[in-house]
Amino acid sequence: MKVNSLKGNINYDSVFISSDYQIKEGPFKLFLKKNSTKDVSLGLIIPKKRISLASNRNFVKRRAREIIRNEIFLGYDIIFLVAIKIKNFNKCELKNHINNLKRKLESLLIGTQFNQ
Repeated sequence: MKVNSLKGNINYDSVFISSDYQIKEGPFKLFLKKNSTKDVSLGLIIPKKRISLASNRNFVKRRAREIIRNEIFLGYDIIFLVAIKIKNFNKCELKNHINNLKRKLESLLIGTQFNQ
């Protein structure tokens, strides 16, 4: 499954303004909006102010893309945001936050699929 990149301020703003779901775990936030296509579009917002080292930002980007590669997310625009500054970058702790975020997201989407 291919994950498309969310491009343009208009697309980001539409997800922020009219997101269907918002999930927070640790320093991360996810915004989800149902789209009209069967594709997954992912927008990453990982500012240098919040994670200073480029290698650490790339680590978070790889992990974010990894959790979105699932058939459940087809038909959604997703924004992955680092909301809080990460001072002590602990990969193990951040992996746990991202895995918890994935679990919350999957349970939310699986629950909504059964309700439809």
